[in-house]
Amino acid sequence: MQKCGTPEHDALRRDLTINSLFYNINTKSIEDWTNRGVEDLKCGKIATPLPPKDTFMEDLLRVLRAIRFGARFGFILDEQLKEAATCDEVKAALSAKISRE
Repeated sequence: MQKCGTPEHDALRRDLTINSLFYNINTKSIEDWTNRGVEDLKCGKIATPLPPKDTFMEDLLRVLRAIRFGARFGFILDEQLKEAATCDEVKAALSAKISRE
């Protein structure tokens, strides 16, 4: 039997804070379990709920999604996110995993 997580756990596992918002159909309200998603959305900032390097190493495609979201919506990338995306460990992992296609 699979154990269900909490909404907070689910939100923290998301790739970006703006993707970690929930809509509660019962209260018709937005729930921000990271306490950063709504503010990042209002400010136009791309950030990760957890430390960016950890988030990227868990799923390297998150680097590309963060850049794509920023470019698509004209949002700025968080400084820690940019540092993590350009660190040698993440770049090497990206080169090994992601094809040139």
